[in-house]
Amino acid sequence: MATKQAKVKVAMVFHQESDEQFAVTCGAVDAGLTKDSAMFPALPVDLATFGVQSAAFGAALVASKDGGRKAVAEKNKQRTVTTKMLSKLARYVDEVANGDLTLITASGFQPTAGTTSAQPTATPAVGKLVQDKSGEIVVTPTTVNARMYEVHWGVAGPGGAIPATWTTIQVANARPGTRATGLTPGTVYTFQVRAFGTLGWSDWSDPVSKMST
Repeated sequence: MATKQAKVKVAMVFHQESDEQFAVTCGAVDAGLTKDSAMFPALPVDLATFGVQSAAFGAALVASKDGGRKAVAEKNKQRTVTTKMLSKLARYVDEVANGDLTLITASGFQPTAGTTSAQPTATPAVGKLVQDKSGEIVVTPTTVNARMYEVHWGVAGPGGAIPATWTTIQVANARPGTRATGLTPGTVYTFQVRAFGTLGWSDWSDPVSKMST
């Protein structure tokens, strides 16, 4: 007997996500609903309001890193408020999409399709390293199916060894590229990228080095 495939719906997994993953989800939904606003014309939560609340949670999350009780309590409070907004948006998207995987994906939410298994996030590569202004290199990862990207770089060690310390930036899209600034002309830097998807972070890409001018 053939297995009946469940209808694709919005996966309400953000309730169980870590704070860091939850912040990524908020950014993805904000970006998705803003970009494809014509597909979702009657949102139950004003996107500008949601954006402000998401930013408030993000700021509280950063402030809570020191472990202070008041800061952690404030972070939890902001997450609760943000979760309520996100839940309303998720239910609305689910209703509008009515099982349309393309619409659910466009919204920034994760889809669920019963027995369909999520696939590991593919590892992007450092597609291009372009010297811009003196002390600035633009890093462009190759595009994969991801919700965000992370780029890091550091001074190459002796003989091209991996850097001892890294500077890291998270970005929503691979293009138009991430600008590494404050580089010392005449110094060789090593760059890597990775992507964040449904099952978490991919592996870091192979390192690529370039001398800054």
